Amino acid sequence: MRYFSGLLAVLPPTGGLIFFGIFTIIIGLTSIIYPRLFWYLRIGRKIGQVPPQNLYLLVLRFGGLLVVILGIVMISYARQFGMQ
Repeated sequence: MRYFSGLLAVLPPTGGLIFFGIFTIIIGLTSIIYPRLFWYLRIGRKIGQVPPQNLYLLVLRFGGLLVVILGIVMISYARQFGMQ
């Protein structure tokens, strides 16, 4: 436990969380705008020339929206509680 408390004293409290929040928002927006890219990376390259189903693309967009919301919450948490 001593190691972690010393490590936390050295690291900036919000820098990593803000960076990860921005990265999370970028991934979520990519999933909303280009759901076929994520379909291809997960399924499409394995099965070849079969097109994705519209429902699966809708689920990918909804998941991207949730990821964007999570990124916004992370950034707002870091800004609210990290700067003292």
